[in-house]
Amino acid sequence: MKPTKKIITKQKRILRVVKKRPIGLSDGARKEAKTPRGEKTTRSNLEKKIRRQMDNLKRKNGQLKDGAEQRIRSQEQIYLRTKAMDSTADGIFIINARKPDFPIIYANQSLAAMTGYTKKEIIGRNFLDLYGTDIGPRTVKEIKDTICQGEPFFGEMINLKKNGKKIWSSLRIVPIYGPGEVVAHYVGHQADVTLTREKELEIDRQREDLLHVTRVGKLAEFVSSLAHEISQPLAAILSYSQAAQRMFAGREPKLQEILQYIINDDQRAAAVIHRLRALLKKSAPEMKPVDINAIINETIVLITTDATVKNVILKLELENNLPLVRGDRIQLQQVLLNLISNSFDAIEDSPYLHEILIRTSRKDPDTIMAAVKDSGCGISAQNMPKLFTHFFTSKPDGLGMGLSISRSIVEAHGGRLDVENNPDRGVTFYFTIPVAAKNTP
Repeated sequence: MKPTKKIITKQKRILRVVKKRPIGLSDGARKEAKTPRGEKTTRSNLEKKIRRQMDNLKRKNGQLKDGAEQRIRSQEQIYLRTKAMDSTADGIFIINARKPDFPIIYANQSLAAMTGYTKKEIIGRNFLDLYGTDIGPRTVKEIKDTICQGEPFFGEMINLKKNGKKIWSSLRIVPIYGPGEVVAHYVGHQADVTLTREKELEIDRQREDLLHVTRVGKLAEFVSSLAHEISQPLAAILSYSQAAQRMFAGREPKLQEILQYIINDDQRAAAVIHRLRALLKKSAPEMKPVDINAIINETIVLITTDATVKNVILKLELENNLPLVRGDRIQLQQVLLNLISNSFDAIEDSPYLHEILIRTSRKDPDTIMAAVKDSGCGISAQNMPKLFTHFFTSKPDGLGMGLSISRSIVEAHGGRLDVENNPDRGVTFYFTIPVAAKNTP
């Protein structure tokens, strides 16, 4: 309903009156305000009111400023914590404990780098999926039971990366309690301990190798003692055979021939045992001029029986009139035995002819070269750089010490031991020895 013209006129008249009067003053106050003293009182009250309003505004502005600064500090702390968790070398993740599949709701950059997944691929998936099938059902059950009971978990397990590579990881999971002392989340901490585990396994392997070496050393002492015991009956056989020869001298030619075979084999066996005892004897190296061809022939006598049993053909190409080399006879025999023994193992399963060639030659006026060539499987490019390192072996029952010891012996003689694959098949081990000086005793 629209106001009438009369009512509008009355309202305008009231507004004119209100504008002329001081706002908020009664009739008595208006009269007092007309006096100078009243004007001062009114002005003072207004100033107090304005000051109170200004103080309220300052207080509210301060509160707003403090709240803004607090929000900025909170955002800075969140940023710093996020950067700190992303900068740490260990993987950190948060699990939602309220859901049955325990999905990951946060993962730092280190966990992504450690597992090979991106953060987007990690978020939302069950954290046990990151460990593959090699974790083992017992460990999975232990983790689930621990989490369901609201207890922390700590253990080591195999972690399967996205590309299928296996790494060892140390995992620690700690519960976070929400309202009502109910587990709301879990914080996980994962560290890559693959290098540590590999070093521990390598130490274990070396410990086993050293124990094997100790057993071999004890066996060598036993063999040396056994060789001494065998020498006595061999000497008796030789004496009886020679006595029988003298008794039947000039008659029984067939018996004389048999007796001579017995004597020859007895002397050959005695020579082998003598060389074996010398090889096992603990003594300081005796460096003197020696004939490398003679050392090779003596070594062949030691391994002839083994070669016959393994159906291996031994070939010799020894250059004539080679000068003497300066070295220890027993140590050089040890090098040759190691190289020939390796060749036996290399050609054992070879489909080709089982043949080993041993040759000597003069490399230059001051150096003699000896080589052992086989027709085996050769050496892979991956194993070639590690071949002379301690405890490296491609044989399941090997010690990995023969070649490293052989190289050390050759280098102590002033030479060099090396290896190369043959163009057709097999490998050739070769070593050099300096020629002995003419005035060397």
